[in-house]
Amino acid sequence: FLMRVGDDSNDTTAAETTSESAVESSTAASSTPATSGTDAPQPSEESGAKDSSSPASTSTVELAPNTLLLVDTSANMTAMFDATQQALSGTAGKLSQSNSQVALWNYSSPISEAATVGYRDNLGFGNGAAVPETLAAFGTGGVPQSRSATIAALNTAADQAAGTNQKARVVIVTTGTELDMDEAQFAAALDSAKSDNVELSVVHVGPGAVDEQLKNGADNFTSVDAGTQEDFNAAMDKA
Repeated sequence: FLMRVGDDSNDTTAAETTSESAVESSTAASSTPATSGTDAPQPSEESGAKDSSSPASTSTVELAPNTLLLVDTSANMTAMFDATQQALSGTAGKLSQSNSQVALWNYSSPISEAATVGYRDNLGFGNGAAVPETLAAFGTGGVPQSRSATIAALNTAADQAAGTNQKARVVIVTTGTELDMDEAQFAAALDSAKSDNVELSVVHVGPGAVDEQLKNGADNFTSVDAGTQEDFNAAMDKA
């Protein structure tokens, strides 16, 4: 069909204006030679299918429309806080660029007489622009009461997901857990707080013992101990 064998017409044909490499590509695209005019379009159809699917294959990360960053600011975090702060600032910027709503909490344990819980709602859901400045103002102290902070953050994320009708993710950066909730209580609270619209990502930093129940309850878990700034950045972005 392409070569038009035996055609002595003087008219210019598509085959005559097609480059030699294009003819070879068309021939290689099919394992069998074309036997009729209906067979000819098949290579281009296959090529079109591959082209239309290629963007999906390059997209491997789904950014949540709503992200709550929950940061351990206990005394255990002191040596790693600068690296954590820089990494989270970069992550918040990327979330903001993707139009994700970003909230920021920190937690340790109650460190003043007026405090009754260890977690603090620093920034509500917004464009995330104030995250770097707010992180820079944090100090460290107390012990990591991670479980109660996680449940409170998940419940807030669930309210945000319901209010926006979009998924939410809690990203907790933790050095470990000072047991403020027992195993059974924490398991029941996790089951109640999580849903299809609310995910939990856990980043464990430093040499402290991992809270295995928190790890097992997470949709994503990453650990980084005494790594470079790039290691911290990658861990936060992955979460």
